[in-house]
Amino acid sequence: MEFESTRRRFMQLAGTSATVSLAGCNALQGGTSDGMNTGTEPQNQSAGGEPATVTVGVEPDQTQLRDRQQEIQSELQAGNLTQSEAQAEYRTAQENLAEGAISSFEERATSELGLTIDDSVSQAGALLVTGPPTGLIATLSVDSVTGLFPQSTFEQIRSQVRTETPGAAE
Repeated sequence: MEFESTRRRFMQLAGTSATVSLAGCNALQGGTSDGMNTGTEPQNQSAGGEPATVTVGVEPDQTQLRDRQQEIQSELQAGNLTQSEAQAEYRTAQENLAEGAISSFEERATSELGLTIDDSVSQAGALLVTGPPTGLIATLSVDSVTGLFPQSTFEQIRSQVRTETPGAAE
């Protein structure tokens, strides 16, 4: 069974994430895209343990997603679902698992890591998070976290999601 729209969406977000993460590495250095530190760019690092705001990428449990995909494929092969119904079921499963991953992360981040969730774009698995550097770094040990990115990445993701889903309210 092919889930082309989901694969296409994943590849779009993966490409954007890779580009943004590369750009983010330079932004954290306070340099330009060519890696030169000019000293005029804003520094996104917090010195002395001051709270910082970053974008955190979160993804659903891939094992659960694969298991659900196999269940849907079985239903499709048994003739209980049409191709379009199967794709809709898969999208719903993907959205539910993503929302679960975000909720789980939010709970852990606020209760265990001392972080504040400022905003989120659930379609892209992006959260704007504020907290002490040690708490932010500790997020990397959470299984669902795919990476930490500069604060500006969040607005780029939000803009991309809005242009891909015209009329969608955030």
